[in-house]
Amino acid sequence: MLVTLMAALAGDRVIGEASGRIPWDHPRDRAHFRASTAGRWLLVGRRTYAEMEGWFGDRTPIILTRNEGFRPFSPAHRLARSVPAALDLARANGVPELIVCGGATVYAASLPYADRLVLTRLTMVIQVAEPVQFPDFASSGRWHLRRVEHWPADGSTSSARLEVYDRREK
Repeated sequence: MLVTLMAALAGDRVIGEASGRIPWDHPRDRAHFRASTAGRWLLVGRRTYAEMEGWFGDRTPIILTRNEGFRPFSPAHRLARSVPAALDLARANGVPELIVCGGATVYAASLPYADRLVLTRLTMVIQVAEPVQFPDFASSGRWHLRRVEHWPADGSTSSARLEVYDRREK
């Protein structure tokens, strides 16, 4: 099973604020994310899951939480207490690819299991009081940039780059 981490990053790997707010709206990235995750299984943290309430549609989230009393919004949504447990659940259900969608703690815990990174690099400058960052993956030397797609600014939003990385080794 392929494990993909998917995120949008501003400068210095910022993915949002500690409050959970994402301090941008990039329509092209949002459309890419929705198209790429349609009908797929997603791994999300409990806070990210709550922030995405009503958004999942045909997607099947696995919510990573240690809170034993937590109940998902839908009985079709799944729970896991660890990344290995989430991977086992996805494999047991014949999932060909699990897409990790955040937050920062889930990205960090999932990175050792990841085969691919799909990152939107936003060119806009973001100033946030309590930034939350995507884990530093580049310094490991374990990732190979396989594909880059440039998204020009369109007047209402900044330019961006879609970067796809594959793990060199496991």
